[in-house]
Amino acid sequence: MSKSSYKKLYEKAFPSKRSGNLYNAFSYPTKISPEVIAVFIASHTEPGDIVVDTFGGSGTTGLAAHLCSAPTPEVLEIAKEMDAPVKWGPRKAVLYELSSLGAFIAKTMCTPPNPEQFLFEAINLLKRVESKFGWMYTLEDPNGKEGFLRHAIWSEMLKCNNCGHESSYWDSAICLNPLTMSDKFLCENCNYSANINEINRVTEEYFDQILEKKIVRKKRILTRVYGQTGKVKWVREPLESDNLKLVDIEENIIDSKFPIEEIKWGDLYRSGYHFGITHAHHFYTKRNYQMLSELMNEVNNAPKEMQSALRLLILSYNSSHSTLMTRVVVKKNQKDFVLTGAQSGVLYVSNIPVEKNILVGLKRKINTFYKAFQTIEKSTSSVEVINQSSTSMKEIGSNTVKYIFTDPPFGDYIPYSELNYLNELWLNQTTQTEKEIIINSSQKKGIAEYQYLMFKVFQEISRILQDDGKATVVFHSAKSEVWKALQNAYRSAGLNVVTSSVLDKLQGSFKQVSSNITVKGDPLLLLEQGENTLNIGTAMDEISIETIISKLLLEIRMRDEIFTPERLFSRFINFCLERNLEVPLDANRFYNILKSHLNSQESVQ
Repeated sequence: MSKSSYKKLYEKAFPSKRSGNLYNAFSYPTKISPEVIAVFIASHTEPGDIVVDTFGGSGTTGLAAHLCSAPTPEVLEIAKEMDAPVKWGPRKAVLYELSSLGAFIAKTMCTPPNPEQFLFEAINLLKRVESKFGWMYTLEDPNGKEGFLRHAIWSEMLKCNNCGHESSYWDSAICLNPLTMSDKFLCENCNYSANINEINRVTEEYFDQILEKKIVRKKRILTRVYGQTGKVKWVREPLESDNLKLVDIEENIIDSKFPIEEIKWGDLYRSGYHFGITHAHHFYTKRNYQMLSELMNEVNNAPKEMQSALRLLILSYNSSHSTLMTRVVVKKNQKDFVLTGAQSGVLYVSNIPVEKNILVGLKRKINTFYKAFQTIEKSTSSVEVINQSSTSMKEIGSNTVKYIFTDPPFGDYIPYSELNYLNELWLNQTTQTEKEIIINSSQKKGIAEYQYLMFKVFQEISRILQDDGKATVVFHSAKSEVWKALQNAYRSAGLNVVTSSVLDKLQGSFKQVSSNITVKGDPLLLLEQGENTLNIGTAMDEISIETIISKLLLEIRMRDEIFTPERLFSRFINFCLERNLEVPLDANRFYNILKSHLNSQESVQ
């Protein structure tokens, strides 16, 4: 691709939707749309070229290589809209991924099973498990008929700091008409008042049948039940029969193959909402833990060529929807809670956690995987996933790679190994964190360790790239020190920024780009081999930063781009990196200067 061609490709912000079957099959942090990556690959390479991703994540670059061979209408639409110089055809993709979970997802998604056979086996898997253990989700509806559980809300118990009276968080904080959630606690016994987060939680001693010993945990009670009978959905308060069902579940122990391993807590641990959670099974209700155990055990009875895809299906619903991290939220103008999954990027357990019906959820997900596998079924691209660190890519020869597309870890932004831990335990293969590139106090890795490991990766990128090869890097951080570490890493490896753009992660379809939607812009850098002197001595005081802000605001208006402070900060990062300037300030300081600048403009007008 000529210099003028790739300059044109990077001139305007690139839209990356967060929807579609390939994207939604498995939730993974900071994931990029494979349709967008396909356009970059097809624009920077020729059919048959080798493409590498040094931080493969859940395999979206591999999926993108498949889309280059078999472009969908959406991929063609994006290429046309961006006026991209694409050349469609098969590529050879090589993905490096340290995470055991990420590598498992990538291998399974990028070497898909026969879609029709997967659909048949997935449906039968759920039928077999439901026939044996579906009774755990059956319950009585408001009319006394048999229905099934859709989801249930549990509640922590509170203990008044003054008199010791016990009440549920639900009764203390939730009002249903109108729907509100209060942060104030008022004891019904002694009228003691305080912020509800300051109130003691009730604990209980519980015999853990898996650990075969007594433990102390937070006391939670079933407080609201959502079910369905036939096609009729309903909601009610708990009945005595619900509690009897829970007793039955306690007495029916499944011989689980789930490893009994103590959690190695890291930076995500919180002493409050993680109290009593010492082992992975403590993240589940007994009902859902047993259901997951049986599902994973039953996969072993499926055809061998289908087992990875079936495990992936189950794990796609595990951490995000099967645990106590599942939530309900209050939304404006809604008469009841809105059901959602686990909060992204943390291991948060709310005061009113939710227990979902796993079988119902998986039945819905089957079709997403089926359509995802269908999408790339006819691709002739090849994808190799290597489950190891890209600090050493000995499998790839020097000067052999035309193009690299990668999305490195953003400093201390996402602790992948900790977030992936629950899913990886079910795979019986956890990530070896020694080479995880992260800023993380529990791993004793600071900015220096992060920069060194990033340098080792960029050194390998420089080695394997052809003389005219390019690397597109998506990166975002709100901290200037992280940006400086990135700059030092790629520059020390003999790489420099040719040009840059912004990747907008959009909610919704590509056709919604011009509508009123939330936009988050991540700087997108194009690197090539070459030496430049970093202008460390060039200072940018607040006056010059305001001058740059004025220039960038004008460029955004000329491009007819959507303006957000986050987008402008990304453009500011681009401005610095293209000119070999150190990023001088954190995002918060930039936003303060921007706010002052905009206010001064308004006062002049």
